[in-house]
Amino acid sequence: MRTASGTRAYSVLLALLALPILPLVALGCLVKPKWRRGLRARLGFGWPERTRGPVLWTHAASVGEIEAIVPVVQRWQRHHPDGSVVLSALTATGCAHAQRLVPDACVRTFPIDAPGVVGRVVRRVRPDLFLFSENEIWPNLLGVLARDGIPAVQVSGRLSPRAARTLACFPRFARAVLRRVTCFCVQADEHRVRLLALGVDPARIVVTGSLKGDARLADPPAFVPGLAAIERPVVIAGSTHPGEDEAVLEAVAAVRRLPAARPLWLFAPRHPERFDAVASLLERSGVAWVRRSTLPADASVVAERLRDADVLLLDTIGELAGCYAVARVAFVGATLVPIGGHNLLEAARCGVPVVVGPHLETVRRVADRLAAAGAATVLSDATGLANAIAAYLDPERRAAAGAAATRVAAEESGSLDATWRVVEEVGAARTSSAVGATP
Repeated sequence: MRTASGTRAYSVLLALLALPILPLVALGCLVKPKWRRGLRARLGFGWPERTRGPVLWTHAASVGEIEAIVPVVQRWQRHHPDGSVVLSALTATGCAHAQRLVPDACVRTFPIDAPGVVGRVVRRVRPDLFLFSENEIWPNLLGVLARDGIPAVQVSGRLSPRAARTLACFPRFARAVLRRVTCFCVQADEHRVRLLALGVDPARIVVTGSLKGDARLADPPAFVPGLAAIERPVVIAGSTHPGEDEAVLEAVAAVRRLPAARPLWLFAPRHPERFDAVASLLERSGVAWVRRSTLPADASVVAERLRDADVLLLDTIGELAGCYAVARVAFVGATLVPIGGHNLLEAARCGVPVVVGPHLETVRRVADRLAAAGAATVLSDATGLANAIAAYLDPERRAAAGAAATRVAAEESGSLDATWRVVEEVGAARTSSAVGATP
Protein backbone atom coordinates (compact mmCIF):
# COMPACT_ATOMS: atom_id res chain seq x y z
CA MET A 1 0.00 0.00 0.00
CA ARG A 2 1.33 3.45 -0.82
CA THR A 3 1.81 5.70 2.19
CA ALA A 4 1.42 9.44 1.69
CA SER A 5 4.73 11.26 2.04
CA GLY A 6 3.36 13.33 4.89
CA THR A 7 2.81 10.26 7.05
CA ARG A 8 5.62 7.97 5.85
CA ALA A 9 7.86 9.16 8.67
CA TYR A 10 5.09 8.34 11.16
CA SER A 11 4.96 4.73 9.92
CA VAL A 12 8.74 4.42 10.05
CA LEU A 13 8.77 5.77 13.60
CA LEU A 14 6.12 3.24 14.65
CA ALA A 15 8.22 0.42 13.21
CA LEU A 16 11.37 1.62 14.98
CA LEU A 17 9.54 1.90 18.30
CA ALA A 18 8.05 -1.57 17.86
CA LEU A 19 11.37 -3.34 17.40
CA PRO A 20 12.61 -3.08 21.02
CA ILE A 21 9.11 -3.48 22.45
CA LEU A 22 8.05 -6.65 20.60
CA PRO A 23 10.19 -9.08 22.68
CA LEU A 24 8.77 -7.62 25.90
CA VAL A 25 5.23 -7.90 24.56
CA ALA A 26 5.83 -11.51 23.52
CA LEU A 27 7.16 -12.36 26.98
CA GLY A 28 4.23 -10.60 28.62
CA CYS A 29 1.75 -12.58 26.53
CA LEU A 30 3.39 -15.81 27.67
CA VAL A 31 3.26 -15.06 31.40
CA LYS A 32 0.15 -12.83 31.60
CA PRO A 33 -2.98 -14.25 29.94
CA LYS A 34 -4.78 -10.89 30.07
CA TRP A 35 -2.15 -9.49 27.68
CA ARG A 36 -3.39 -11.96 25.07
CA ARG A 37 -6.93 -10.68 25.32
CA GLY A 38 -7.83 -9.01 22.05
CA LEU A 39 -4.35 -9.54 20.59
CA ARG A 40 -5.61 -11.13 17.36
CA ALA A 41 -7.86 -8.15 16.72
CA ARG A 42 -4.99 -5.73 17.42
CA LEU A 43 -2.99 -7.55 14.76
CA GLY A 44 -5.84 -7.27 12.27
CA PHE A 45 -7.26 -10.80 12.52
CA GLY A 46 -10.73 -12.03 13.43
CA TRP A 47 -12.64 -8.96 12.26
CA PRO A 48 -16.10 -9.56 10.76
CA GLU A 49 -16.40 -9.92 7.01
CA ARG A 50 -18.96 -7.70 5.37
CA THR A 51 -22.10 -9.40 4.10
CA ARG A 52 -25.29 -7.52 3.23
CA GLY A 53 -26.57 -4.14 4.34
CA PRO A 54 -24.70 -0.99 5.37
CA VAL A 55 -21.89 -1.22 7.91
CA LEU A 56 -21.01 1.36 10.57
CA TRP A 57 -17.61 1.18 12.27
CA THR A 58 -17.49 3.23 15.46
CA HIS A 59 -14.39 3.72 17.59
CA ALA A 60 -13.92 5.25 21.05
CA ALA A 61 -11.06 5.06 23.53
CA SER A 62 -12.63 3.50 26.62
CA VAL A 63 -15.66 3.28 28.91
CA GLY A 64 -16.65 6.95 29.16
CA GLU A 65 -16.27 7.63 25.45
CA ILE A 66 -18.13 4.42 24.58
CA GLU A 67 -21.08 5.49 26.76
CA ALA A 68 -21.16 8.87 25.03
CA ILE A 69 -21.07 7.56 21.46
CA VAL A 70 -23.52 4.66 21.90
CA PRO A 71 -26.65 6.87 21.45
CA VAL A 72 -25.37 7.80 17.97
CA VAL A 73 -24.85 4.11 17.19
CA GLN A 74 -28.34 3.23 18.42
CA ARG A 75 -29.91 5.98 16.32
CA TRP A 76 -28.00 4.70 13.28
CA GLN A 77 -29.33 1.19 13.97
CA ARG A 78 -32.91 2.48 14.06
CA HIS A 79 -32.40 4.16 10.68
CA HIS A 80 -30.63 1.12 9.20
CA PRO A 81 -32.40 -1.97 10.55
CA ASP A 82 -30.75 -4.11 7.87
CA GLY A 83 -27.27 -2.84 8.74
CA SER A 84 -24.55 -4.03 11.09
CA VAL A 85 -22.30 -2.28 13.61
CA VAL A 86 -18.64 -2.83 14.42
CA LEU A 87 -17.52 -1.20 17.68
CA SER A 88 -13.88 -0.86 18.72
CA ALA A 89 -12.12 0.44 21.82
CA LEU A 90 -8.53 0.72 22.94
CA THR A 91 -9.04 -1.17 26.19
CA ALA A 92 -10.49 -4.53 27.18
CA THR A 93 -12.77 -2.82 29.71
CA GLY A 94 -14.04 -0.48 26.97
CA CYS A 95 -14.79 -3.45 24.73
CA ALA A 96 -16.63 -5.30 27.51
CA HIS A 97 -18.71 -2.20 28.23
CA ALA A 98 -19.48 -1.70 24.54
CA GLN A 99 -20.70 -5.29 24.25
CA ARG A 100 -23.03 -4.76 27.23
CA LEU A 101 -24.48 -1.55 25.78
CA VAL A 102 -24.80 -2.77 22.17
CA PRO A 103 -25.11 -6.55 22.45
CA ASP A 104 -25.79 -7.09 18.75
CA ALA A 105 -22.63 -5.25 17.66
CA CYS A 106 -19.38 -6.94 16.75
CA VAL A 107 -16.86 -5.59 19.29
CA ARG A 108 -13.11 -5.71 18.79
CA THR A 109 -10.00 -4.12 20.31
CA PHE A 110 -8.63 -1.42 18.03
CA PRO A 111 -5.93 -2.56 15.55
CA ILE A 112 -2.34 -1.39 15.62
CA ASP A 113 -2.11 1.65 13.36
CA ALA A 114 0.34 0.04 10.94
CA PRO A 115 -0.52 0.24 7.20
CA GLY A 116 -0.68 -3.52 6.64
CA VAL A 117 -2.74 -4.16 9.77
CA VAL A 118 -5.39 -1.47 9.31
CA GLY A 119 -5.49 -2.20 5.58
CA ARG A 120 -6.39 -5.82 6.33
CA VAL A 121 -9.16 -4.74 8.71
CA VAL A 122 -10.71 -2.22 6.31
CA ARG A 123 -10.65 -4.69 3.39
CA ARG A 124 -12.53 -7.19 5.53
CA VAL A 125 -15.05 -4.91 7.29
CA ARG A 126 -15.58 -2.52 4.34
CA PRO A 127 -17.55 0.02 6.39
CA ASP A 128 -19.77 2.62 4.78
CA LEU A 129 -18.93 5.11 7.52
CA PHE A 130 -16.28 5.39 10.24
CA LEU A 131 -17.09 7.40 13.38
CA PHE A 132 -14.36 8.12 15.92
CA SER A 133 -14.62 9.89 19.24
CA GLU A 134 -12.76 12.84 20.76
CA ASN A 135 -9.04 12.75 19.83
CA GLU A 136 -8.73 9.21 18.41
CA ILE A 137 -6.97 10.33 15.22
CA TRP A 138 -5.00 7.39 13.76
CA PRO A 139 -3.10 8.51 10.63
CA ASN A 140 -2.67 5.19 8.81
CA LEU A 141 -6.25 4.05 9.35
CA LEU A 142 -7.54 7.40 8.12
CA GLY A 143 -5.28 7.04 5.09
CA VAL A 144 -6.69 3.62 4.19
CA LEU A 145 -10.26 4.85 4.63
CA ALA A 146 -9.62 7.90 2.46
CA ARG A 147 -8.00 5.76 -0.24
CA ASP A 148 -11.10 3.56 -0.37
CA GLY A 149 -13.50 6.51 -0.35
CA ILE A 150 -14.93 5.71 3.10
CA PRO A 151 -15.92 8.87 5.01
CA ALA A 152 -14.53 9.38 8.52
CA VAL A 153 -16.34 11.65 10.98
CA GLN A 154 -14.94 12.82 14.30
CA VAL A 155 -17.60 13.23 17.02
CA SER A 156 -17.20 15.06 20.34
CA GLY A 157 -13.96 16.21 18.78
CA ARG A 158 -11.31 18.06 20.72
CA LEU A 159 -7.79 19.32 20.09
CA SER A 160 -5.83 20.46 23.12
CA PRO A 161 -3.48 23.45 22.96
CA ARG A 162 -0.52 21.10 23.47
CA ALA A 163 -1.58 18.79 20.62
CA ALA A 164 -2.20 21.78 18.35
CA ARG A 165 1.27 23.16 19.07
CA THR A 166 2.84 19.76 18.38
CA LEU A 167 1.01 19.39 15.06
CA ALA A 168 1.98 22.94 14.08
CA CYS A 169 5.64 21.87 14.34
CA PHE A 170 4.98 19.29 11.60
CA PRO A 171 2.71 21.14 9.15
CA ARG A 172 3.15 18.68 6.27
CA PHE A 173 2.21 15.74 8.50
CA ALA A 174 -0.72 17.67 10.03
CA ARG A 175 -2.16 18.57 6.64
CA ALA A 176 -1.77 15.01 5.35
CA VAL A 177 -3.62 13.55 8.34
CA LEU A 178 -6.34 16.14 8.90
CA ARG A 179 -7.40 16.27 5.24
CA ARG A 180 -8.41 12.60 5.55
CA VAL A 181 -11.20 13.43 8.03
CA THR A 182 -14.45 14.11 6.19
CA CYS A 183 -15.97 16.22 8.97
CA PHE A 184 -14.94 17.35 12.43
CA CYS A 185 -17.82 17.59 14.93
CA VAL A 186 -16.06 19.47 17.74
CA GLN A 187 -17.06 20.18 21.33
CA ALA A 188 -16.51 23.95 21.32
CA ASP A 189 -15.34 26.87 19.22
CA GLU A 190 -11.82 26.76 20.74
CA HIS A 191 -11.24 23.40 19.03
CA ARG A 192 -12.55 24.80 15.75
CA VAL A 193 -10.11 27.72 15.97
CA ARG A 194 -7.16 25.34 16.50
CA LEU A 195 -8.15 23.21 13.53
CA LEU A 196 -8.50 26.30 11.34
CA ALA A 197 -5.00 27.40 12.34
CA LEU A 198 -3.73 24.04 11.09
CA GLY A 199 -5.29 24.64 7.68
CA VAL A 200 -8.51 22.64 7.92
CA ASP A 201 -11.28 23.86 5.59
CA PRO A 202 -13.89 25.65 7.75
CA ALA A 203 -16.64 23.89 5.79
CA ARG A 204 -15.48 20.60 7.34
CA ILE A 205 -15.76 21.79 10.97
CA VAL A 206 -19.04 21.90 12.90
CA VAL A 207 -19.40 22.86 16.56
CA THR A 208 -21.83 20.27 17.94
CA GLY A 209 -20.86 20.07 21.62
CA SER A 210 -19.94 17.00 23.65
CA LEU A 211 -21.98 13.82 23.38
CA LYS A 212 -21.29 13.28 27.08
CA GLY A 213 -23.93 15.94 27.74
CA ASP A 214 -26.56 13.66 26.16
CA ALA A 215 -25.38 10.29 27.41
CA ARG A 216 -28.02 8.05 28.96
CA LEU A 217 -28.30 8.43 32.72
CA ALA A 218 -27.10 5.15 34.18
CA ASP A 219 -29.33 3.06 36.41
CA PRO A 220 -28.15 2.84 40.04
CA PRO A 221 -26.39 -0.46 40.81
CA ALA A 222 -28.18 -3.01 42.98
CA PHE A 223 -26.28 -2.04 46.14
CA VAL A 224 -27.14 1.68 45.99
CA PRO A 225 -30.40 1.49 48.02
CA GLY A 226 -28.21 0.21 50.85
CA LEU A 227 -26.20 3.44 50.73
CA ALA A 228 -29.35 5.49 51.24
CA ALA A 229 -30.36 3.29 54.15
CA ILE A 230 -27.30 4.21 56.24
CA GLU A 231 -28.33 7.90 56.13
CA ARG A 232 -24.81 9.28 55.66
CA PRO A 233 -23.63 11.62 52.90
CA VAL A 234 -21.82 9.83 50.08
CA VAL A 235 -18.63 11.35 48.66
CA ILE A 236 -17.36 9.89 45.38
CA ALA A 237 -13.73 9.90 44.29
CA GLY A 238 -14.30 8.95 40.67
CA SER A 239 -11.88 7.72 38.00
CA THR A 240 -8.80 8.23 40.14
CA HIS A 241 -5.19 7.66 39.09
CA PRO A 242 -1.98 6.89 41.01
CA GLY A 243 -1.15 9.82 43.27
CA GLU A 244 -4.79 10.82 43.67
CA ASP A 245 -5.95 7.96 45.90
CA GLU A 246 -3.32 8.95 48.46
CA ALA A 247 -4.56 12.55 48.41
CA VAL A 248 -8.17 11.44 48.82
CA LEU A 249 -7.19 9.20 51.76
CA GLU A 250 -5.63 12.21 53.48
CA ALA A 251 -8.90 14.06 52.89
CA VAL A 252 -10.86 11.16 54.44
CA ALA A 253 -8.87 11.53 57.66
CA ALA A 254 -9.09 15.35 57.62
CA VAL A 255 -12.85 15.46 57.07
CA ARG A 256 -13.41 13.03 59.95
CA ARG A 257 -11.85 15.61 62.25
CA LEU A 258 -14.26 18.32 61.12
CA PRO A 259 -17.56 19.01 62.95
CA ALA A 260 -19.71 17.65 60.14
CA ALA A 261 -21.63 14.49 59.28
CA ARG A 262 -19.29 11.54 58.76
CA PRO A 263 -19.47 10.71 55.04
CA LEU A 264 -19.04 7.37 53.32
CA TRP A 265 -16.36 7.69 50.64
CA LEU A 266 -16.67 5.71 47.44
CA PHE A 267 -13.30 5.11 45.78
CA ALA A 268 -13.52 4.30 42.04
CA PRO A 269 -10.08 3.76 40.45
CA ARG A 270 -10.04 4.51 36.73
CA HIS A 271 -8.48 1.21 35.65
CA PRO A 272 -9.45 -2.26 36.96
CA GLU A 273 -5.84 -3.41 37.11
CA ARG A 274 -5.43 -0.90 39.97
CA PHE A 275 -8.20 -2.34 42.18
CA ASP A 276 -5.83 -4.52 44.19
CA ALA A 277 -3.24 -1.76 44.53
CA VAL A 278 -5.85 0.63 45.95
CA ALA A 279 -7.12 -2.15 48.22
CA SER A 280 -3.58 -2.56 49.60
CA LEU A 281 -3.38 1.21 50.10
CA LEU A 282 -6.63 1.18 52.06
CA GLU A 283 -5.46 -1.77 54.13
CA ARG A 284 -2.24 0.02 55.09
CA SER A 285 -4.08 3.25 55.91
CA GLY A 286 -6.04 1.70 58.75
CA VAL A 287 -9.42 3.07 57.60
CA ALA A 288 -12.43 0.80 57.75
CA TRP A 289 -13.24 -0.23 54.19
CA VAL A 290 -15.31 -2.71 52.18
CA ARG A 291 -15.01 -4.06 48.63
CA ARG A 292 -18.03 -3.54 46.43
CA SER A 293 -17.55 -7.03 44.96
CA THR A 294 -18.28 -8.54 48.39
CA LEU A 295 -21.64 -6.81 48.84
CA PRO A 296 -24.92 -8.67 48.27
CA ALA A 297 -27.94 -7.11 46.58
CA ASP A 298 -29.99 -7.01 49.80
CA ALA A 299 -30.20 -3.33 50.87
CA SER A 300 -30.47 -4.09 54.59
CA VAL A 301 -27.36 -6.28 54.51
CA VAL A 302 -25.47 -3.63 52.50
CA ALA A 303 -26.44 -0.96 55.03
CA GLU A 304 -25.25 -3.13 57.91
CA ARG A 305 -21.93 -3.91 56.20
CA LEU A 306 -21.27 -0.23 55.45
CA ARG A 307 -22.54 1.29 58.70
CA ASP A 308 -19.07 1.52 60.27
CA ALA A 309 -17.05 1.79 57.06
CA ASP A 310 -15.20 4.90 55.95
CA VAL A 311 -14.56 3.77 52.36
CA LEU A 312 -16.31 1.59 49.82
CA LEU A 313 -13.92 0.44 47.09
CA LEU A 314 -15.81 0.21 43.80
CA ASP A 315 -13.90 -2.73 42.33
CA THR A 316 -16.39 -3.33 39.51
CA ILE A 317 -16.76 -2.05 35.95
CA GLY A 318 -19.57 0.16 34.67
CA GLU A 319 -21.20 1.04 38.01
CA LEU A 320 -19.67 4.43 38.78
CA ALA A 321 -22.09 6.48 36.67
CA GLY A 322 -25.09 4.99 38.45
CA CYS A 323 -23.64 5.87 41.86
CA TYR A 324 -23.68 9.63 41.26
CA ALA A 325 -27.44 9.62 41.84
CA VAL A 326 -26.85 9.26 45.61
CA ALA A 327 -23.69 11.37 45.96
CA ARG A 328 -23.44 14.60 47.92
CA VAL A 329 -20.24 15.74 46.17
CA ALA A 330 -17.64 14.19 43.86
CA PHE A 331 -13.94 14.55 43.28
CA VAL A 332 -13.25 13.78 39.61
CA GLY A 333 -9.88 12.19 38.90
CA ALA A 334 -7.08 12.84 36.41
CA THR A 335 -7.09 16.44 37.66
CA LEU A 336 -4.62 16.30 40.57
CA VAL A 337 -2.12 14.56 38.28
CA PRO A 338 -1.12 15.84 34.81
CA ILE A 339 -3.56 13.82 32.73
CA GLY A 340 -6.17 16.43 31.90
CA GLY A 341 -9.41 15.38 33.58
CA HIS A 342 -12.30 12.99 33.04
CA ASN A 343 -15.99 13.56 32.36
CA LEU A 344 -17.42 16.22 34.70
CA LEU A 345 -20.89 16.13 33.20
CA GLU A 346 -21.49 12.59 34.48
CA ALA A 347 -21.76 13.98 38.01
CA ALA A 348 -23.26 17.35 37.07
CA ARG A 349 -26.19 15.76 35.21
CA CYS A 350 -27.12 14.07 38.51
CA GLY A 351 -27.04 17.43 40.32
CA VAL A 352 -23.72 16.68 42.02
CA PRO A 353 -21.16 19.48 42.51
CA VAL A 354 -17.57 18.54 41.73
CA VAL A 355 -14.12 19.22 43.13
CA VAL A 356 -11.20 19.04 40.71
CA GLY A 357 -7.48 19.72 40.65
CA PRO A 358 -5.62 22.10 38.34
CA HIS A 359 -5.00 19.70 35.42
CA LEU A 360 -8.07 20.33 33.27
CA GLU A 361 -6.71 20.37 29.73
CA THR A 362 -9.41 18.09 28.29
CA VAL A 363 -12.35 19.44 30.34
CA ARG A 364 -11.38 23.09 30.79
CA ARG A 365 -14.45 24.69 29.24
CA VAL A 366 -16.96 22.61 31.24
CA ALA A 367 -14.92 23.05 34.44
CA ASP A 368 -14.89 26.82 33.96
CA ARG A 369 -18.66 26.88 33.36
CA LEU A 370 -19.39 24.79 36.45
CA ALA A 371 -17.04 26.87 38.60
CA ALA A 372 -18.58 30.14 37.40
CA ALA A 373 -22.04 28.81 38.30
CA GLY A 374 -20.92 27.75 41.78
CA ALA A 375 -21.14 24.04 40.97
CA ALA A 376 -17.42 23.25 41.05
CA THR A 377 -14.33 24.03 43.07
CA VAL A 378 -11.02 24.10 41.20
CA LEU A 379 -8.01 23.47 43.45
CA SER A 380 -4.45 24.53 42.82
CA ASP A 381 -3.16 21.37 44.55
CA ALA A 382 -4.29 18.55 46.84
CA THR A 383 -3.93 20.50 50.08
CA GLY A 384 -7.38 22.06 49.78
CA LEU A 385 -9.23 18.86 48.94
CA ALA A 386 -10.63 18.14 52.42
CA ASN A 387 -11.97 21.66 52.95
CA ALA A 388 -13.50 21.78 49.48
CA ILE A 389 -15.28 18.48 50.04
CA ALA A 390 -16.43 19.49 53.53
CA ALA A 391 -17.91 22.75 52.22
CA TYR A 392 -20.36 20.83 50.02
CA LEU A 393 -21.47 18.70 52.97
CA ASP A 394 -23.35 21.76 54.20
CA PRO A 395 -26.97 21.10 53.08
CA GLU A 396 -27.71 24.68 52.04
CA ARG A 397 -24.59 25.13 49.95
CA ARG A 398 -24.98 21.64 48.49
CA ALA A 399 -28.56 22.40 47.38
CA ALA A 400 -27.53 25.58 45.55
CA ALA A 401 -24.49 23.97 43.97
CA GLY A 402 -26.46 20.89 42.92
CA ALA A 403 -29.11 23.03 41.21
CA ALA A 404 -26.39 24.95 39.39
CA ALA A 405 -24.74 21.71 38.27
CA THR A 406 -28.02 20.45 36.83
CA ARG A 407 -28.59 23.74 35.01
CA VAL A 408 -25.13 23.79 33.41
CA ALA A 409 -25.43 20.13 32.41
CA ALA A 410 -28.80 20.82 30.75
CA GLU A 411 -27.24 23.69 28.79
CA GLU A 412 -24.52 21.30 27.61
CA SER A 413 -27.05 18.91 26.05
CA GLY A 414 -28.17 18.88 22.43
CA SER A 415 -25.04 17.44 20.90
CA LEU A 416 -26.70 14.18 19.90
CA ASP A 417 -29.15 15.84 17.49
CA ALA A 418 -26.48 18.16 16.08
CA THR A 419 -24.06 15.27 15.58
CA TRP A 420 -26.70 13.08 14.02
CA ARG A 421 -27.50 15.75 11.41
CA VAL A 422 -23.86 15.65 10.29
CA VAL A 423 -23.81 11.84 10.26
CA GLU A 424 -26.96 11.82 8.11
CA GLU A 425 -25.50 14.35 5.66
CA VAL A 426 -22.22 12.47 5.31
CA GLY A 427 -24.06 9.16 4.94
CA ALA A 428 -26.37 10.60 2.28
CA ALA A 429 -23.40 11.99 0.35
CA ARG A 430 -21.71 8.59 0.52
CA THR A 431 -24.85 6.86 -0.80
CA SER A 432 -25.21 9.38 -3.66
CA SER A 433 -21.54 8.94 -4.57
CA ALA A 434 -21.88 5.17 -4.56
CA VAL A 435 -24.99 5.29 -6.77
CA GLY A 436 -23.30 7.69 -9.15
CA ALA A 437 -20.34 5.39 -9.48
CA THR A 438 -22.49 2.38 -10.36
CA PRO A 439 -22.20 1.46 -14.11
